[in-house]
Amino acid sequence: MMISRRAFAGGAIGAVAALHLPGRAAASGFGDSATMAAERIGPALNAIAAYARTHLQAVGLPGLTLGLSLPDGSSRTLNFGVANVAAQTPIGPATLFQVGSISKLMSAAVLAQLASEGRFAFTDQISALLAGLPLPPANGITVQHLLDHLAGLAADAPLDPEGGLWIGYPPGQHWHYSNTGYEILGLLAQKFGGKSMAQLVEQRIFRPLGMTGSVGAIRLADRARYATGYQPANEEEAFVPGGALGEARWIDEAGAAGGVASTAEDMSRLLRSLADAAQGRGGLGLPPALARTFAQHAVPTDTIEMTYGNALMHVGNGPRTYLHHTGGMVGFSSSFHLDPVSGVAAFASSNIGFLAEYRPRLLTLFAVNALTEALAGKPIPRPPPVGIVLPVPAAYSGHFAGPSGSFEVRLSGASLAIIAGGRSDPLIPVGGDLFRTAHPAFRRYSLLFERRANTIGGASWGPLSYLRSETSGLLPPSNPALARLAGRFVNDSPWFGAHQLVERGGRLWIGTEVPLTPIGQNLWRVGQEPWSPERASFADFDGDVPATLIWSGEKFVRRDIQARSASH
Repeated sequence: MMISRRAFAGGAIGAVAALHLPGRAAASGFGDSATMAAERIGPALNAIAAYARTHLQAVGLPGLTLGLSLPDGSSRTLNFGVANVAAQTPIGPATLFQVGSISKLMSAAVLAQLASEGRFAFTDQISALLAGLPLPPANGITVQHLLDHLAGLAADAPLDPEGGLWIGYPPGQHWHYSNTGYEILGLLAQKFGGKSMAQLVEQRIFRPLGMTGSVGAIRLADRARYATGYQPANEEEAFVPGGALGEARWIDEAGAAGGVASTAEDMSRLLRSLADAAQGRGGLGLPPALARTFAQHAVPTDTIEMTYGNALMHVGNGPRTYLHHTGGMVGFSSSFHLDPVSGVAAFASSNIGFLAEYRPRLLTLFAVNALTEALAGKPIPRPPPVGIVLPVPAAYSGHFAGPSGSFEVRLSGASLAIIAGGRSDPLIPVGGDLFRTAHPAFRRYSLLFERRANTIGGASWGPLSYLRSETSGLLPPSNPALARLAGRFVNDSPWFGAHQLVERGGRLWIGTEVPLTPIGQNLWRVGQEPWSPERASFADFDGDVPATLIWSGEKFVRRDIQARSASH
């Protein structure tokens, strides 16, 4: 079933429910009476609920669950939208949401428990602990490298690819997020814990914390307990917020990288335990000193204003530093923020999948800010815009032309519109100089504006290039040999789907923005970073046209439907 924003953005917002859980005494600085605290957080809860509704409408979310944890150990659960659009099923206290990569925090805590019991050390090398793992010789990867995404492994390579695993750089030299690394940690936990990671998480995390509604593995047998997940209806087009959605395919998942499903109430229990760990009281099944070390450990990353350690992002927020993580699944997107000083935390999950490229991080960040300020007797801050605000939108306006046609970008108030073929549609920023639009001539790919001497001089869209009318020069020529490698390549897993390889300006690209750089005979580096461990190659050639793309160990089969015109 396909749905649109209109189907659920109006009257589908559910009522707000409050849930109080027994807890400990108030943290330092928040020792006011319960009555005063309740009076202070009331306006904050209203502001958070209003902001959640803004997310629901602006993005087109089917549903949203939000768990708020307070310093006195109490929590609130707020639900919006629906668990199933067709049936208009409300989100209940037992409705499960897949938390995605937030599962890594629980996996990391289990590994810390096993290490504290002397089963292994975080400084031990993985090749010594798991001798059968096909890692390159003398790789030097330790348990801590995997926990911190410093190992140099690809993001989603299988554990047994043809030719074995590889690393893109010496461990510790760069930060590259790797689900593969956490799947290796799952094997480590199984070897030294005697059970699967799913069972260990249930035994060592859920039961002690009273997370009775959570599961350590996502199984079809439990599907009736879940909110229905949704994905963009057309997975081969660049998704624009508010675009049409369809039910996501169900997949079982039991890995250490993202196998947990939970409720907002249970996630509040987990975040209270994480706050205890960060504040030196012991938490996550760890004694006080070890728990504090676990929560505070962080290493530099290649992302500005973020450090990372043990499945926790440490992100700056003015004078504060919050603990944070997000999670994306085929039909769900999640986020949490925790202020380790105040103990205030927020978890949110929506039943919209990762292909929509949405995470409720702005919502959980605002929720923690609003509650922390309210409890301190300060004014509630203004929530940030849901979308990206361009500092100088006029910098993109102008006429752009190339061999295949032309378009205009026009400033309308603080927003941009793309005009082509007599039609005008909003141009939505998605980060950096990348934009998306529902304009039918430009909806398949993102539109990337290119700077010359810090001024917008041209634009790229899939296989096509354009020059701004005020810019002199020539567009780079095509490479016919590379063009024969381009095509539509499909992996039937919902995690990977279809990718369109294009040739543009003498280079290969995945879509508009992901370049392929040759680094050897039939070997390409994927991505912008010169140290990226992501690799691509081609196989099963018919003449000089490949039938198979191998992207970091996963095979994609060419399924070109028809030759596509190079013009609009």
